[in-house]
Amino acid sequence: MAPTLADTLDSLAERLSQAAEGLRTGNLSLETDQFQRMGLIKAGTDLIDAVSLPKDKFLVWLPHFTHITALRLFIKWKAFAHIPVEDGAAISYTELSRKLGADVSLITLVANGSLKQVGADGLAHTEFSKALTTPNPIWAMVQLGFDSQMAAFSAMPRYFDQFGLATEPTDRLQTVVAFAEGRLGSTVWDINHSSEERLQVFTIAMAGIEELMPALGAYDLSWAVEEASKSADRAVVVDVGGGRGQALKGIFKTTPGLPRHRCVLEDLPEVVEAARRDDPELAEVRMVAMDFFREQPVKGALVYYMRRCLHDYSDDECVRMLRQIAGAMAADSRLLVVETLLGAQPSPLQVAMDFSMMAISGKERTLEGFEVITGEAALKITAVSQIPGGSAVIECVLA
Repeated sequence: MAPTLADTLDSLAERLSQAAEGLRTGNLSLETDQFQRMGLIKAGTDLIDAVSLPKDKFLVWLPHFTHITALRLFIKWKAFAHIPVEDGAAISYTELSRKLGADVSLITLVANGSLKQVGADGLAHTEFSKALTTPNPIWAMVQLGFDSQMAAFSAMPRYFDQFGLATEPTDRLQTVVAFAEGRLGSTVWDINHSSEERLQVFTIAMAGIEELMPALGAYDLSWAVEEASKSADRAVVVDVGGGRGQALKGIFKTTPGLPRHRCVLEDLPEVVEAARRDDPELAEVRMVAMDFFREQPVKGALVYYMRRCLHDYSDDECVRMLRQIAGAMAADSRLLVVETLLGAQPSPLQVAMDFSMMAISGKERTLEGFEVITGEAALKITAVSQIPGGSAVIECVLA
């Protein structure tokens, strides 16, 4: 028998009670325990889903639409920076309007719900809004989400009217993002590099998103340390498309003993050059410029590592990319792919990520989806290490 609403509420109450007790005793920290925090957020959404009637759905969604729009406007106007950040400090609507050169009624409308009301005519920061006063990952993700993703979502009905429903978007020159901006023929890379301001927002936002997916999760890479000792010069870990080395630095932290001078960071020339110039923590790492679709320059490495790369691309493009790596692998090489892994019932966040990837002609995949693209690239999956939160380390070897 399906659980009744009362049973569901009892279960949610128990989860929340356990979390409350953990916070009281100091056994739980929402600052440091990401997975517990995500679990509590899911409990909140489960509660809303459990008690909402169909007619309530839009009433739940509408405040979210207006809230992110208000946040984006205040970031654009630099309004958050004019509000004092000291605890208990406030600014009047009138004074904030004067500083922005804006009609006070407009500021009153936009600020409502995004900040804390103080008295009849005062505004103060919340802990969240304080994070929007200066450039940081939250500041950047709000802008990227609104300017690029929400614009693409809004354009999807028109996009599919024009291109039809026969196939999923796969062309990097005809993405939904490019369509929404009137820039068909440009890649998402070209669009994000179209201005210094846009590139800054994109780079900072991606750094924040990177932190949400651990480099290895529970996957134990210590075997690579032992194998590395059997050779003096073989490349140990090649981070393919590794950006500025965020994941590689995470691997170093969780795998003591890896010889850093035998690890490689690969990406486009300008990306690895920035990592070489700006990050002393990567000083010993070998930097190599590469292109996913051209010959892999490092041959016979012990580990090839790809994190959050394949989901940007269609199946056919992924097969082309994986073939380049397979062609460079030795008989005992392993490829580690770290990506979101869709289950039979994906979480709302996984669905949202898949939707976002579709907007750039990519996709999130099930295990069966990864088996297809790795199989066509002459690879086979030998192990899957789940990472709490919905991603996984997928280990592959030559077929």
